[in-house]
Amino acid sequence: MNDSATTSAVTRSALYWTDYAGVADWPHADDHHRLHAAIDWLCRSMDARPDDGSCVSFKLLKGWSYSYPETTGYIIPTFYRYAALYQRPDIAERATLMARWLASLQQEDGALPGSDYRPGMVREPSVFNAAQMLIGLVSGYEATGDESLLRAADRAATWLASIQNDDGTWTKFAYRSGFSPSYYTRVCWPMLMTVVHSDNEQVRAAAVRGLDHIAAKLQPNGAIRDWGFAPDRPAFTHTIAYTIRGLMEAARLAPEYAHWAAAAEQANEKVFRIFEIRKRLAGAYDQYWKGTNWYICLTGNCQLAICWMRHFDATGDVRFVNAACKAIDIVSRYQPLRPKLYSALKGGIPGSAPVWGRYLTMRFPNWAAKFYADALMMRDDRLHHIEQHSPGDV
Repeated sequence: MNDSATTSAVTRSALYWTDYAGVADWPHADDHHRLHAAIDWLCRSMDARPDDGSCVSFKLLKGWSYSYPETTGYIIPTFYRYAALYQRPDIAERATLMARWLASLQQEDGALPGSDYRPGMVREPSVFNAAQMLIGLVSGYEATGDESLLRAADRAATWLASIQNDDGTWTKFAYRSGFSPSYYTRVCWPMLMTVVHSDNEQVRAAAVRGLDHIAAKLQPNGAIRDWGFAPDRPAFTHTIAYTIRGLMEAARLAPEYAHWAAAAEQANEKVFRIFEIRKRLAGAYDQYWKGTNWYICLTGNCQLAICWMRHFDATGDVRFVNAACKAIDIVSRYQPLRPKLYSALKGGIPGSAPVWGRYLTMRFPNWAAKFYADALMMRDDRLHHIEQHSPGDV
């Protein structure tokens, strides 16, 4: 059956069984097979459009969307890492093509566009999207030595610094006008990535202001105010993880700012404890940790697993690797490997489980596959490290 065909009763039954009951179509596939399938899916998300971007998602009943510069940006380091691990120069070449495509979208003032990519459409700049593209531009420079990519990254980072408010917030060119969310830690972290190579003090100072402002929003219960898409609304685990990861990675680049790491650690440990007690995560949480439990945000599961493995890197606490493994295994249940009716789904990850959950309803977003691939590669590395350094049998 064609991917764009109307969903039949059989398809509805298959979606119900796979996505609601949580029954994988190939439950015994190993991590390597699942990783290769996720990367292949991301490659197909590139091949679906004539440009060098990755499609934002595959939507059930509608098919592939337009390319999405934002998430294309942070898929780039995933491709480079995978290419190095598995000797796949073709995947590295795809990453380089993506990076150069992003650079071609840059505006005269250094800004980078929001929204998806539709030829001929005028796109307003976006603070968050630009920062995610910074990740790809810096990764492209580090992999290839192409100075034009670093220049593009520095110009974009300088633009971000130039439109920041004095208190460290960004309210222009935001997802919600006038709202500067706490997941903008993931704006500041890529700015610091750029500074590693450019030594741009204006950019560094802006990143520090932004991170200080957000770290101060940490609550005694481990929540960080405004880490959702809108103020005073529950936050998907996706944006919770964005916030934590941005603080963690920024602290790795600038260890003198220990309070960033401390804020991340408190929030990270809170989510970890919830997962350890409940054996699963809700799709979203409010500021009092009341969860929306009827669905799972699968992207958030992968991202928090990455945060927990980063915590292990810093502390050596293997409980966090154990929790990460369990969180990843939950996501693996929902990765189609032998789809009979929607071949384009093979290797992808739905936004939610069940697939009609509130996060990216009925869609397989490219960033879900990206974070899943990252989590699998990190898990393999950490488990190997633990095995190599565990004490012998007594």
